[in-house]
Amino acid sequence: MFLWLVCTPDHNAHADSPGKLKQAIDQQKSALDKTRAAQDEIKNQLKATQAQLDQTEKAQNDIEDRIEAIEAQRSDLEKQTTRLADEIEHLKAQIDDSLGMAYLLGNQAPISTLLSHDDALISERYLYYIKTLVAQSIGQLKALKHTEQAQEENKKALEKTQAELNQAEMQLAANMAAHRDQLAKQNQLLQTLSQRADTQSRRLAELLAQKKELDNRIAALNAQAAKDRAEQDRRRLEAHQRQSAPPADDTDERSSQSSASGEVTHGGIPITGRIVRSYGAPIAEGEMRSQGILFAAPTGTPVRSVASGKVVFADSMKGWGNLVILRHANGYLSLYAHNSELKVHTGMNVQRGTVLGLSGQIEGHETGIYFEVRKGNDTINPLRWAPYRALKR
Repeated sequence: MFLWLVCTPDHNAHADSPGKLKQAIDQQKSALDKTRAAQDEIKNQLKATQAQLDQTEKAQNDIEDRIEAIEAQRSDLEKQTTRLADEIEHLKAQIDDSLGMAYLLGNQAPISTLLSHDDALISERYLYYIKTLVAQSIGQLKALKHTEQAQEENKKALEKTQAELNQAEMQLAANMAAHRDQLAKQNQLLQTLSQRADTQSRRLAELLAQKKELDNRIAALNAQAAKDRAEQDRRRLEAHQRQSAPPADDTDERSSQSSASGEVTHGGIPITGRIVRSYGAPIAEGEMRSQGILFAAPTGTPVRSVASGKVVFADSMKGWGNLVILRHANGYLSLYAHNSELKVHTGMNVQRGTVLGLSGQIEGHETGIYFEVRKGNDTINPLRWAPYRALKR
């Protein structure tokens, strides 16, 4: 899901038709929701990774403490071993002296006792002392040897433990590096998602503003049409009261009988081309349906009025290219978007078949026009409008 979000490009091209605009708005909302959901998920993963990293760092710190303690113990053992070796050598010297003295006393005690007339018990006491001293020295020597052996075993055990800890430390270091790498990638992904969300939010705001601009334009045109009809009704009433000639039809109806400045020519209406998306057709990657009809045709193909009417808008509009809006009888409006060139201007009255402009780019590399019909402010199926339905019979 994350890879799709990162690798899928934003639909940044202008929505060049009302149907495409609704599609783009729907897509942007959906994409923004997915991006935000992905942001929440990656934030949770970041928390989990950070927790793993913290645990790994704590475990590594514990191992480092244990290794440090083992090194201290080894140092103490080495000092004790050195001290024991000195003591052993000292005891060996004492034992040698004691044994030498015992040997001398043992051989000379009877003679010296006879010659010096000393009490024989004194000589025996000396011998006892010497034997006791030798026995104690030998016992101490054995104890020292035992301690020395135990220390050697402890030293080997500590070295083994330290080797195991060193291996564990290396593994933890590798794990920590992996966690940090994962954390860096997740942070980068979060940053990418944040940037994408910002871009999508701005794009969505642009599309909504674009839609609002067209809706406001249509609403203003309808409001003006209502105002014009009210004025026409007032004039008719005044004319009737003056018992003048019968009132003329309204502007929209007169336009159907007057060629005005619109030149009627033969050709496809609204254009010679093929329909690539009908009204109500589902729009790819969105839940919206087309609000108009998309015609494909070569660039420069004449775009003609479906019915007589008045040009109430003929200018470029962001997202629609060069746009022509005609007002017809009974509150109908027809829209012709994506013209590469306009052939009419605002205020002109046109007949059916009058060339309004030339086709231009509609979407991607395809060319043609977008055609839409509105009743008031709402889009309707063009087949519900009699002039267009008559053309399709």
